[in-house]
Amino acid sequence: MEFFLRAVGIKKFFPGVTALNGVDFDVKIGEIHGLLGENGAGKSTLISILYGVYKPDAGEIYIRGRKTSINSPSHAARLGISLISQHFALIDTLTVRENLKLAGIDVSKAVEMGKSLGVDLPLEKYVYELTVGERQRIEIVKALARNSELILMDEPTSLLSPSEVKALLNIIRNLAKMGKAVVFVTHKIKEAIEIADRITVLRRGEKVGTYEKPFEEGELLTAMFQGVVQRRVYKSYNPGDIICRAEGLRGIKVTDVNIELRRGEVVAVLGVAGNGQEELMELLSGFKKPQGGRIIINGEDVTGKPYTYFLKKGVAYLPEDRGRALAKDLSVIDNFRIRCSDKCLEVLEEARKELDIDFPSPGAKAASLSGGNQQKLLLAREVLYRKPYILIASYPTRGLDVETAEKFYAIVRETVSGGVILSVEDVEEAVEKADKIYTISQGRITGVFTPPFDISEIADAMTQ
Repeated sequence: MEFFLRAVGIKKFFPGVTALNGVDFDVKIGEIHGLLGENGAGKSTLISILYGVYKPDAGEIYIRGRKTSINSPSHAARLGISLISQHFALIDTLTVRENLKLAGIDVSKAVEMGKSLGVDLPLEKYVYELTVGERQRIEIVKALARNSELILMDEPTSLLSPSEVKALLNIIRNLAKMGKAVVFVTHKIKEAIEIADRITVLRRGEKVGTYEKPFEEGELLTAMFQGVVQRRVYKSYNPGDIICRAEGLRGIKVTDVNIELRRGEVVAVLGVAGNGQEELMELLSGFKKPQGGRIIINGEDVTGKPYTYFLKKGVAYLPEDRGRALAKDLSVIDNFRIRCSDKCLEVLEEARKELDIDFPSPGAKAASLSGGNQQKLLLAREVLYRKPYILIASYPTRGLDVETAEKFYAIVRETVSGGVILSVEDVEEAVEKADKIYTISQGRITGVFTPPFDISEIADAMTQ
């Protein structure tokens, strides 16, 4: 087969993070190439580079053998590259027909392309009436109608029902039969094995290897968690009394979750992004009201109580999206005063030294801080200053350098008097820092682990 695209030695650096370190990747015409790796492996960064969202700091890209710089998504589209992301470029209040016209796509051509894939377009339906799978199929048809030759699919099955996943995989096979090149980004080993002609595994920004059929699931699992799968991690485990528990907790993504926190524990909820852990943190912190189940703190049923009541009970919450917790148009000190009422400048200065928060002055806007420094400001306000009874946190070390991440866990152990529940995206971080691990997949708890941690079992539970 002829290569449609080859990427050689791709490097991408963000402040304090090496997202990609010399990655080689290619995809052939008529091939389905699976891109596999746990969250944070660099899959989305690589896809963003191939689609022109980011420019690589080093490396070369060749399209049909010609060296090319992909300068923007519109440039990528002119080169025949489309991206099907989890966020569809569709307007809910318009019909499918109107959305196609708005995108500059000939409706009759789209209908014809749809039929070639076995997809009937519901032209007169409003987008808000469609399932996620139906919306996704419209995006695929749009890509074909634009004469795309390479279709990048970033975690395309993460929001689909089992029947919709089956339908999507059939459509992808049809795309390959039509001579299209497809990159299928996923964290689900079984789906990659089922659909891909070749699979490339990334781990922590580096390419582990590219694998040919017939695939061995164990080999791919080892590659995804290379260097940690064969280890068992031993540590002392002496939990106290239960201080918080959820019973049959339900939300939009979360289904029938039972979880408990004991005094002195750091509990990690470990899963690949998009599997319900963010909503679980919202529910446990009182930030979002559950659709079913109960939350009990120190024997008191607090289900459905307002967020302010959870705050009074000593619960602190660090959301995944820092923008939901910081008023970015306000100054650093005003953001700190959301919780602080006395000697706030002095306390902020102490926290600044403790966490090495970089801001020009207390009067500087929070929006001017880097993502990592915004996260440090939140840690200072919600943990160092408040000294909460229970801390609920989503990816609290994301964007932090190694030293600050270590300091975060030290501060948590020292200042949180009850216990901690946090979502993390790295197996090694979970087994090293947590006393107990819950794995979550598709909104359900798939495993509960206490020391000694068997990382192979944990990794397997993450991908169920």
